[in-house]
Amino acid sequence: MSKTPQFDKAIAEYFSKLELDEKGGQWRTCRFSGERFYVRPEDIEFYKKMQVPLPTITPHERIRRRIAQQNAYHLFHATSTLTGKRIISMFPPGSPYKIYEHESFYGEQWDPFAFAFSCDPGKSFFEQYHQFQLNLPHPNLTIRGKIVNSDYNNSSRDLKNCYLILDSVGVEDSAYGMGFFQTRECMEGFTLFNCSQSYDCLEGTNLYRCRYADFAVECIDCAFLYDCRDCESCFCSVNLRHKKYCFMNEQLSKEGYRDKMKSINLGNRDEVAKWKGELEKLKAKAIYKENHNDRSINSFGDFIKDCKNCYGCFYMIGCENVAYSIGGLTVRDSMDLEGGMDTQFCYESFGGNKNFSLKFCFWNQSSRELEFCENCTNCINCFACEGLKNKSFCIFNKQYTEQEYWVKIDELKTAMLKRGEYGEFFPPEYTQAPYNICMANAFSGYDDIETAKKYGYRVEDIPESSQDTISASINAEDLPTDIRDVKDSILQEVVLDTVNNKKFRFTNQELQFYRRFNIPLPQIHPSVRLENYRRKFGPVILKFFERECMKCGKQIQSVYPTDDPKIVYCERCYQQEIA
Repeated sequence: MSKTPQFDKAIAEYFSKLELDEKGGQWRTCRFSGERFYVRPEDIEFYKKMQVPLPTITPHERIRRRIAQQNAYHLFHATSTLTGKRIISMFPPGSPYKIYEHESFYGEQWDPFAFAFSCDPGKSFFEQYHQFQLNLPHPNLTIRGKIVNSDYNNSSRDLKNCYLILDSVGVEDSAYGMGFFQTRECMEGFTLFNCSQSYDCLEGTNLYRCRYADFAVECIDCAFLYDCRDCESCFCSVNLRHKKYCFMNEQLSKEGYRDKMKSINLGNRDEVAKWKGELEKLKAKAIYKENHNDRSINSFGDFIKDCKNCYGCFYMIGCENVAYSIGGLTVRDSMDLEGGMDTQFCYESFGGNKNFSLKFCFWNQSSRELEFCENCTNCINCFACEGLKNKSFCIFNKQYTEQEYWVKIDELKTAMLKRGEYGEFFPPEYTQAPYNICMANAFSGYDDIETAKKYGYRVEDIPESSQDTISASINAEDLPTDIRDVKDSILQEVVLDTVNNKKFRFTNQELQFYRRFNIPLPQIHPSVRLENYRRKFGPVILKFFERECMKCGKQIQSVYPTDDPKIVYCERCYQQEIA
């Protein structure tokens, strides 16, 4: 027997009136961009199972809407609404939201039921939810799990002795990184998996004592690499496989390699710049695969690894039967997700782990059958709730009996469907972060602020932080060129990055790291360095270009534009040439 008979009847009637093409799909026009997009037959079958109407905006704009919800990469000083203490916060000064320390928010120091709200099904759901959000407290940072001596981080879990680590899980003794997973003693990097004692690496897996290495896997004691695997003691090389003692792609003896390395001082900034330039010359002659997918079956997208049946996805690992999603790990049978781990049968949601059957949700954990919920843990059958733990049958943080819950949900969802509100993520005008500091604006492909404003996202002036008002005591260009010349007194200096007009300090943790591994002091502000990694990584959008494999002439769909001078091969030719 149906628990929501009115809604079931209404959604069934909606699907019965759809006009589909001969394939069983439908072309639609995005209500934001005006762009035409196709809803595949398998998409429609998924929407029927989820009991949601077809989307009204393109996959690109659906991603923008989800990753615009939160600021993850800009941190500010704020005052806790709970304790009055000065704290670090992802909410900028002047934010209308109430902020609690994350330890208190995720702990037992407040009662979510004290903020219960009675929803009127006859009024706009999203307007009421926005008022509900303004009354509720929010965590100052999205930090979960076991956190030890790691106050200045965000959008991460299970950290120890970390500083400015973002979008990461299981990290120790590291700083200035994004997308670190099970990583130890690493500084400066982007998307590193199971790496240790490495510096300034991008998209690396199982690296040990590597520096300036991009797209490297299973490498030890290497520097200045691009697209190398299973290498040890290699320097300034590209496209290597199973090599030792290679210098600028030339095979040397062990003694010859060591003789070469004796004359190179990577603790000197000028020397590092020289070899970065040499690597760029080698990269111009390197062979590039048509995309960055690896060990995946029947999948379309980029950076899809160990996946099966994934479509229109970007950076997914160990996933199956997923579409239009970004950054998922072991996700199954879901669509339109950002992030998430060990998740199944979810739609239009952001973050969280170990969830089942969530719709339009944000940062929930170990929960089932939630809709429009945020920061809930171990909950079942809740709607429009925040901060609940171990609860069922709640609406707007108000407890109902099971029977009352389903009657209320039936009425509410039917009214929302009739008004055209039900079926999509929270609208642009109600994002928690201004667009100019939100996660979307941090990546090329979504950094078009004027376009975002046209679609209803808000942009605000962000006041200066107290750090910005402190006088600089040394310009970045006056920092010692060689790490061996750096004195302990550098920890007392306020450094001015004159290029970006930003001030910063060095922490003792990073100074000891630079000395230990013979690395010159950086001259660029940490936030700009992290931004540069995001730019270097490239757009988080799926755009493919028709071009020919430069080996066999086969037509391929590549992530590299036709006019890109890179040497691009199809998958087969790349494997034959490089493996």
